[in-house]
Amino acid sequence: MKNLYLIVFICLTSNFSFAKDDYFSLRQELNQMMELDQSTLHGKTDRDFEKLRIEQANRIEEIVTEFGWPTIDMVGKDASQAAWIIVQHADYNKEFQDKMLKIMRSLALEGKINPANYAYLYDRTHRPQLYGTQGKCDGTDFTPFPIQDIEDIDNRRREMKMTTAQAYWNMASERMCGRK
Repeated sequence: MKNLYLIVFICLTSNFSFAKDDYFSLRQELNQMMELDQSTLHGKTDRDFEKLRIEQANRIEEIVTEFGWPTIDMVGKDASQAAWIIVQHADYNKEFQDKMLKIMRSLALEGKINPANYAYLYDRTHRPQLYGTQGKCDGTDFTPFPIQDIEDIDNRRREMKMTTAQAYWNMASERMCGRK
């Protein structure tokens, strides 16, 4: 009987490891895509960023079709984040971004992806925004673009595990706008 349990254990462990190995390659690919995205965005490669973001968005769509959205459990926090950043950079294709948003919402609420990623992408693609993540610098002050139902913003941000809007705007003023 002990041998039977040992065989079942080995089989279950082997199948689990095999699945993780499949996602290991996907994790590596997503992390490499992110590295190339950031290097190209900051002028550290000879690649054309406009062409790269189209190629990479197409690949994300293939990945999502084949595996579903790359969740933290599936590929790890960094690779899941990488998929989101590539979708963020696909501003040329709002239909694609909206499609990804629909997939991401329930995953964000379930904690399977970073909920703030959903909020940032939503705000990047919608006006008025809901979470107050997008704006501009007025001198050293971050000023958010128009916000729907601003009186309820902190409840929405809390739902997405984010700090208060004012705390975010203060941080944005320091990091993006140079406030001391």
